[in-house]
Amino acid sequence: MQLPNPYTGNYRLLMVIPVVLVLASLISMIFIAPIRSGIEFKGGVQLTIQSAQAADTTAIKDVLEKNGYVVSTIESKPNPTGYDTQIEMTRSEMKVKADDLKNDYFDLTGQVSKAEADMIYTNDSATIANYTAMRAQLDTIADQVFALAQNTTAHAGQFSNTNKLDEAVVGAYNHISDAQDQTLKGLIQSKLDFTTYSPNEITPSLATSFLDNAKTVVVFSVILTSIVVFLIFRSAIPSAAVLCGAASDVIIAMGFMSVAGIPLTLASFAALLMLVGFSLDTDILLTIRVMKRKEGHASERAYEAMKTGLTMSTSAIVAFSSLYVLAAFTHITVYHEIASVALAGLVADMVATWCFNAVIVLHHAEDVERKGVGDTGRSLMSYIFRN
Repeated sequence: MQLPNPYTGNYRLLMVIPVVLVLASLISMIFIAPIRSGIEFKGGVQLTIQSAQAADTTAIKDVLEKNGYVVSTIESKPNPTGYDTQIEMTRSEMKVKADDLKNDYFDLTGQVSKAEADMIYTNDSATIANYTAMRAQLDTIADQVFALAQNTTAHAGQFSNTNKLDEAVVGAYNHISDAQDQTLKGLIQSKLDFTTYSPNEITPSLATSFLDNAKTVVVFSVILTSIVVFLIFRSAIPSAAVLCGAASDVIIAMGFMSVAGIPLTLASFAALLMLVGFSLDTDILLTIRVMKRKEGHASERAYEAMKTGLTMSTSAIVAFSSLYVLAAFTHITVYHEIASVALAGLVADMVATWCFNAVIVLHHAEDVERKGVGDTGRSLMSYIFRN
């Protein structure tokens, strides 16, 4: 079936579609249903449980919250071998307290070790007093860890060497962690007879690290993409159109995440980054066809580029649809998030590229041809990749 050429007549009206979608996505993300962060970016506990029968999610949530956990999401879905239950919740209060004590302890232990070494080598009264005061602070924190671990036989004062004290504190912390893990498992087991139980716990410090790294990736990807695009086209309008197209894809995909309740996790974040790369492919295809080639009218070149780009997008949509179907059967959360975000972004890319970017680039090309400016400038890449 031959697609009609949308770039004849008043083709500028095509821009209304992507603009409306972008605005609707922004309104949804900001005011209606902000995207929630997954445990990778906020910290917490995620439980993946397989069972032969469906879980009583209300009973599980009640028993967890009675024991101090705050459950953010809980759902049980059928899979080919039974039922898959996913639970996201906060970490236990005791683990949070143990983490704080451990962090305080190891923030101080380096200074105490240095003061201890200074005391051994200098042996003057000021150094001894400094070490004694700092060691007292360290002992207080260590004793709190021992008390939290319900270890009545261990006391910080019995460890003259800080290295031995470090080992004892780590052992007590691990005991607290293991005991809390077993308690949590027992709470779930009291309400559900499961076959497999897989906990995934992210501490706030690790979540902060993930978030900082994600922000760094976004900043560097925007900077490097902007540089590469400008080197290719060496013209402000086509370069801006390419970057706006990539931004539109991500915004519309995030708007879908907002509506569908898909959290921002490492999986969905990776899918968003992948969409940036795919958007650049189609946008650069369009811009090179329209701006660099000279055969026929600019609208005809845009139309030919659209047919090629839609073929690329359709192939990608078929591939991710297969992944989505697999996720629907297996209920693997990572597959579901990647496939859902990718499909939404690919549809958004079709709209953004061929209704927004194409209009801007085509209008710019027609303006150049009408003014008789000629070539828009030879790109740096053309010196490297010669025809």
